[in-house]
Amino acid sequence: SIAEVRSQRYWMLGEVGRSGPFPLVTPTTVLQALAISGLREWAKKGSIVIVRGNTRLKFNYNDVMKGKKTEQNILLQNGDHIIVP
Repeated sequence: SIAEVRSQRYWMLGEVGRSGPFPLVTPTTVLQALAISGLREWAKKGSIVIVRGNTRLKFNYNDVMKGKKTEQNILLQNGDHIIVP
């Protein structure tokens, strides 16, 4: 029997506390992923990008934290890359 599936993951890149691949074992939003990896002091929180295949999705951390444009806080999919400039 299979004890655990680790084939699904997302990647954190840029001005984050911990970069690299992260397992995607439960539904995870962009905000949750950023909380897990942490943001560095000089991170450009208003210019975060999620790369999903050939698509680039914008994520403004400041807006989402203020309760604005919360539709940006999408669920991550296998292979997503979160880039924090």
